[in-house]
Amino acid sequence: MLEFGGENLEINEKSRLAPFLLSLSDDQDLTLRVVIAFPKDGKAGLDPGSINEKVKDLLDKCVSVGADMDQVYEIVFENYILYQMRNESYTSWDEHEVRKGRYLIVFERSRLLDYYEDAIFDFDSEETRKTQRKHYGIYTENHILDIISNEPPKIRRIGADK
Repeated sequence: MLEFGGENLEINEKSRLAPFLLSLSDDQDLTLRVVIAFPKDGKAGLDPGSINEKVKDLLDKCVSVGADMDQVYEIVFENYILYQMRNESYTSWDEHEVRKGRYLIVFERSRLLDYYEDAIFDFDSEETRKTQRKHYGIYTENHILDIISNEPPKIRRIGADK
């Protein structure tokens, strides 16, 4: 079962890579929906007649990787506070941040939470809501999604073989 802050080892049963982001939507009720698929190794599917023998030998050792459409999950944040999407190629590891989990991350300390506390007006007057606030990360093959929310997300499997 997928969970934020967990190891999520089932993601890598068919590939060593991170999950793929399939879609992201944000509606007028401030509900953020993120759909991810587990990675799956496959065959390259190249026409052997169209390449020379050395390249063919090299490619025989390679596999293509794509989204496993039998392993699709929807992650829903109801009433999120903030989210941002980053190209994973332009991110770097930050020792200041304290995170837990693999692919579905919960931050105990992050630059985004620091920024939020310093730069954004917080109209929540109830201290309980402020202490429930967390920074969640969804790390996919090409994208990094950061979400700040007072409530944990709901995760459900969707698609072919539930």
